Amino acid sequence: MMDLEKLLDLNQLYIVGVSGGCDSMALLDAMYNKGIKVVVCHVNYHLRDDSDLDQETVFKYCSKYQIPLYVREINKEEYGKDNFQSQARKLRYEFYYQIACKYGVKKVVLAHHLDDVIENIIMQIQRHNTKGYLGIKDISEVWGLTILRPFLNIKKQVLRDYCHDNNVRYRDDYTNFETEFTRDYIRNITLKNYTEQQISDLLYNAKQHNQRYLSNLKKLKKYLDMYHNQNKIDYQIIPNDLLEGFIYEIIKEIVYPPLISDSLIKEVIKQIKSNKPNIKMNLPVNIRFIKEYNNIHVSKLKNSISYCLKYDQLVYDKNEYFYLSKEGHLNEGIYLTKEDFPITIRPFRPGDVIDTAGGTKKVSRLYIDNKIPKSKRETWPVVENSQGMIILVPHLAKNIRYLYSKPNLYVVKL
Repeated sequence: MMDLEKLLDLNQLYIVGVSGGCDSMALLDAMYNKGIKVVVCHVNYHLRDDSDLDQETVFKYCSKYQIPLYVREINKEEYGKDNFQSQARKLRYEFYYQIACKYGVKKVVLAHHLDDVIENIIMQIQRHNTKGYLGIKDISEVWGLTILRPFLNIKKQVLRDYCHDNNVRYRDDYTNFETEFTRDYIRNITLKNYTEQQISDLLYNAKQHNQRYLSNLKKLKKYLDMYHNQNKIDYQIIPNDLLEGFIYEIIKEIVYPPLISDSLIKEVIKQIKSNKPNIKMNLPVNIRFIKEYNNIHVSKLKNSISYCLKYDQLVYDKNEYFYLSKEGHLNEGIYLTKEDFPITIRPFRPGDVIDTAGGTKKVSRLYIDNKIPKSKRETWPVVENSQGMIILVPHLAKNIRYLYSKPNLYVVKL
């Protein structure tokens, strides 16, 4: 079942990320039984009441087999206002890097599995993040570390069975069985409606997409090298069929990939091909696109706050500026039908208006009338339906067409 030799060298030392769940405990036990030398890293985020029990589970296993264990305990005060997942990821990889340097190794092994791959693909499709690689790569580079994932073809149930069959203790994270946020909703609700054939088709189509993506990436290499050498490039030398891929790659260097929607790429292309010789355009994911005659480049904006998220169906999600919930204040809620999707949630843009019971209102005037500080206006969510009509500005205004139905979605500003 666990043919680790395909990805791992039995004679090398590896850092292994172990949470205490069945996935990572199965990985640790399989590597130990293969005789692979490991150093274990465990991160205790202290966000659940029982997180210390996860740590204890990992500690007991490592103590039993005399495996070096390093624990990073994170105090709640260390978390800022940014998205928790991105913060946790940064803290986790900083820790891996620190321990890897201590041992003079550069390879980290993680227990992502086939269920994670399927969930990732569905999330990417729902959010229109399909320009890059779909799913999870078995080998990737992060912070100068090589990340290896040998279980991407194995389902979670197989790993759970392995732990039971081999008496490997593990802990279930109870939040994995909730449905409040997107990944949990997909895991516990959406995928329940998928047949095995649909999942097989999903994986097949993703594989075909990834083959095309990696093939195009090879073709793009010389243009990306030119861009990096000069920090700009004449876009006209890039073949037209590779231009979208090129734009995706240079944006991905400074923006977390899940935030790069297909519509964002198309907007950049539209600006590139406009007749304006000079353009400085702030895009919805905290970057600036610059065109100076035929030369283009992108850079991250300093002290800028922005986002733009698109949802294809009713889900409950969390962003660093708002969350989507089943319940909330009536002024935060709205009833959505299939015709409303995809919806887009973003901050205010100049010229935004909403049709209310009191007539058409400028969103900027709503902020002024309600004495909303400028610092809060930057992140206040604005909800658009599939027609581009603003249908909700939480707590401030609701579109007249959506006033009289009981909400099925609440947009709660953080």
